[in-house]
Amino acid sequence: MDSANKQTAIVAEVTQGSTPATPGFKLLRDIRVSGSPDRPATRSPERRSDRMAANMTSGLYTFPKSIELPWARDAGTDILLSNALCGTWQTNVLKNGSAETFFTLEERYEGGITDPYRRLTGCKVDTTTISFRTGQPGTITFGIQALAETAATTAIVGATYAAPTPGLDPSTPADIVVTDCFSISGAKVVSLDMTIANNMRPQHSWGSNSPFGIGQGLFDVSGRVQLYFSASTDYSTFMNRQTGLDLSLLIGNTNAQKDALLLPYCDVWNPDVDDPGATGDHMVTLNFMARYDTGEAAAIKITRNTT
Repeated sequence: MDSANKQTAIVAEVTQGSTPATPGFKLLRDIRVSGSPDRPATRSPERRSDRMAANMTSGLYTFPKSIELPWARDAGTDILLSNALCGTWQTNVLKNGSAETFFTLEERYEGGITDPYRRLTGCKVDTTTISFRTGQPGTITFGIQALAETAATTAIVGATYAAPTPGLDPSTPADIVVTDCFSISGAKVVSLDMTIANNMRPQHSWGSNSPFGIGQGLFDVSGRVQLYFSASTDYSTFMNRQTGLDLSLLIGNTNAQKDALLLPYCDVWNPDVDDPGATGDHMVTLNFMARYDTGEAAAIKITRNTT
């Protein structure tokens, strides 16, 4: 089966673990879906006179997956972002919160008379990694956990596996305006790696090897920004941890369809200047974490369809 034909879709769930009968089916513009369910089995610890294995035991099941996409926000990515931030889109604005949502993930493998499908239900985004590097398309990767996996020979009822309608091209750093980078004047940014984490855990109880729920921990937004070292203050300012700074990016090249990414209140610390040798440019790397901001009542804010 050729991977080029594989398709991935998600369906928002009303009740965790239950796919709606007439779902709102969204195809993803994914690069790859990786990760495998873990259904461990171990040899029984009992001793035998012949020393060989005769019995087995099953361990606790977990269902991790990772969905990698280019930064090209659309309806499917909006569902994943809302899930990751535990918030809802309000007039094109999404902030982090505590409103849990869930979805079904379906993978379709083409290549036979009857196409095989793999389906994860009760999915929740645990980690979201956003990465931009000069000269490359941006990527956004969602690490998820689920309650169960099933296999099928037919798609979800109501599924429409037509080719996705062409949308906007993926955004690259050339399409990003750095509105503010921790108050650094004229910052020439070359890379951003940011992780949003819910610190989730599968919840198990007697009667099943599969989890009955997915618990959440502390919400974190942290990362690293790299920029050209052009002034002493690019380094010296952050030798002692700085607080109350913001990171503000406008992403996209089409007016009224750009994304504004805002971390309104960041701590920035532990600067590092690299040495590329005789030929190259010195870069400063800054570590940051987004904290609760009283004005936005959030640590992260995304505004879609802006100018």
